[in-house]
Amino acid sequence: MASKPVIRLYEESPDPRRLGEVVEALERGAVIIYPTDTYYALGCLLTCVRSIARIKEIKGKHDDSLSLICHDLSHISDYARVDNAAFRLIKANTPAPVTFILPASGAVPNKFLDRKRSVGIRLPDNAIPRAIVRMAGVPLVSGSLISAEEPSSGDPSLLWDEYCDRADMMVDGGTARMSPSTVVDLTGGEPVVTRQGGYEMIL
Repeated sequence: MASKPVIRLYEESPDPRRLGEVVEALERGAVIIYPTDTYYALGCLLTCVRSIARIKEIKGKHDDSLSLICHDLSHISDYARVDNAAFRLIKANTPAPVTFILPASGAVPNKFLDRKRSVGIRLPDNAIPRAIVRMAGVPLVSGSLISAEEPSSGDPSLLWDEYCDRADMMVDGGTARMSPSTVVDLTGGEPVVTRQGGYEMIL
């Protein structure tokens, strides 16, 4: 049996051919490990319900901690209801390590939504996941992943050693930054920072 692929991508200029390999795997239902602007994450396409279930199983929980990775502001508005005030705030604070909690649009499958029918949306300050999503045309479902053995390590090879039997592909984008995203709830009218990460919001 062939070993599972590890694809090296460089944030400054992600190679289109290698990106195509990642997208083809995702379209077949793959669960990948890939870099963001915070930690490495487990990812699959939003359209792959079984793969979303696999991510939850790998993470060992069935809560609402998964978010969606989009590639630009217009893409966010396809999957969340964004009023003018929210749009201005998001525009001023992206791309950045921020998760915005927004009311979900009808394009988000019911099985993905929490009881409030809200969704976490990210536009990360890392060109690799944005390029993957742009080529796929579908958001990545994203769940942060750290090493159980060395939680402070952002080494992708260490993560792959731990999770290669559960994920289908590793996208190696170099060492992770290892700082949590700032979480901002925009479902109540006024922005509420529910978790302060390494990024200070421009409010």
